[in-house]
Amino acid sequence: MTRSQWLLVLAVPVLCAVGWSGVLDRLSTEYLDAALLGSGAVYATARGINALVSVLQGTEVNAFLLTFTVGELLDPVNDLVERFSAVMMVALGALALQKILLVVVSHVSFNILLTALGVLGMLAAVWGTRRQAAIATRLFLVMVVLRFALALVVLANSWVDAVFLKDNEAVQYQAVQGFHGELNAASDLADGSARGLSALDIRQRIAALGDQVSDFAASLINLLMSLVLKSILLPLGFFYLALALLRRLLNFLG
Repeated sequence: MTRSQWLLVLAVPVLCAVGWSGVLDRLSTEYLDAALLGSGAVYATARGINALVSVLQGTEVNAFLLTFTVGELLDPVNDLVERFSAVMMVALGALALQKILLVVVSHVSFNILLTALGVLGMLAAVWGTRRQAAIATRLFLVMVVLRFALALVVLANSWVDAVFLKDNEAVQYQAVQGFHGELNAASDLADGSARGLSALDIRQRIAALGDQVSDFAASLINLLMSLVLKSILLPLGFFYLALALLRRLLNFLG
């Protein structure tokens, strides 16, 4: 047997054992669940901000200046959150699709097919002709990619997230939540609690809210780019690398 055939004979039991154990699937599912939960929290916060802005823009209050100044001030926030929500739905859909596909490829039928092709490859490597061994090896490699590529892509994505993205996301999300709290306070004013405040106090609160709009926009955009990166762009990049590796292996086998 050639060196590649020996490697196949050694690799088949290991890969089949990993497939049947489901360890990669469990780790990948845990990350996707956490990513969906975190992304869903960001989306819910953004929609909550959108609802508060709509209330502030459409509520009639005694403090005439307060109502119309806040409404004009928050117009850009409303537009930004609407666009953010649309892209976030795509990002959440991409994460959900990955989870569904992971359930599919981790089904027992894929493990059975992986094992069958592995045994066929080993038999062809030991007793078959060189051409039969090459064909069986190709089939087994394709099956390995189908079975493990998604789980490995998700795990690679989780590593990038933990090392490079997670801390920054936490900071940006905290800033978004802070702005949400400021909007809640402004909503309380619009509900009538501004009666005990002077016009100067109201102006100062409006000015403080306005000062945070640009910081909120920057934090929301950073969050959006981070979520799009880890839910769409990074998985596509890792999938491309997996396919490129498979192509090289198939070319190597002739």
